Amino acid sequence: MKALVIGGTGFIGRRLVHTLLGEGADVTLASRGKTPSPFGDKVKSIVLDRFDESSLKSKVPQGDYYDVVFDQVGFGPDDMAATISALDGKIGHYVYTSSMSVYETPKMETVESDFDPMSYDMKEGGIGSLGYNEGKRSAEAFLFRNSPVPAVAARFPIVIGPDDVTGRVQFHIGRILEGKEIVIPDPCGKMNYVWVEDAGRFLAWLGLNGKRGYYNAASRETADANEMVRIMADSINKTAVIAREGRKENISPYHTEKDRTVSVEKAESEGFEFTPMEKWLPDVAKKTVESKGEQLNTMDYLQDKLFR
Repeated sequence: MKALVIGGTGFIGRRLVHTLLGEGADVTLASRGKTPSPFGDKVKSIVLDRFDESSLKSKVPQGDYYDVVFDQVGFGPDDMAATISALDGKIGHYVYTSSMSVYETPKMETVESDFDPMSYDMKEGGIGSLGYNEGKRSAEAFLFRNSPVPAVAARFPIVIGPDDVTGRVQFHIGRILEGKEIVIPDPCGKMNYVWVEDAGRFLAWLGLNGKRGYYNAASRETADANEMVRIMADSINKTAVIAREGRKENISPYHTEKDRTVSVEKAESEGFEFTPMEKWLPDVAKKTVESKGEQLNTMDYLQDKLFR
């Protein structure tokens, strides 16, 4: 299988590429070229601007064909439109990294049918005008209505790993190590989370098996911010200082007032096994300490688009 991975040097992308190579895929990375590829000559590389249709068209050779494209960095309908147009005739399957943020109403055990991109009142624009949540909803709506090839979306909740590009893990571990308070207001709802290694495996699974439609993807276990912080603190033999009130910037990024959990029955019923959180969260905490909370720069471009 020939695979084109847009954003293959980032947080989830590196795990995706590692899995694809293990399955014998012929992988081409498409990225800005700012983050060095750890794969050497095991992959081909194309340097392009994913958000510029002309760059996509000119940099992906006209004669190239990929059985599947994995789109890690589509944040709005404008992005999807550019990619679909630029890659027309060059791909056979579209795998899109979406988000549980497409679900508008927080609740327990959200199922895939709770958001139908085919009937959604799609907005126009990009992430700069729509914001992250609306951008993802409208990106899915555009993809499923306009893709000339079979498409599938992975709806991830918060993705967790020691090199977390959002800095959420580093925020918690840093404050635990320094004995600084982490603010977790009441009420505090539960969420489920996905290990970054599982996220990479899951995207590969979708592409390798020709899946269509949309799938939730997460560990089955749910936890609120209090439980998450305590597990991480216990894993590094520290005690977390938790406060109910405090400065806004000290509020846990894992805090949500209402339960926001997703059902993963669809993916599991079709054969994918998510790693239980108890097996990966303690290790993530320990590795974050060992790596001193190093972050990748894969969010730089997104931040530029949001705040410029």
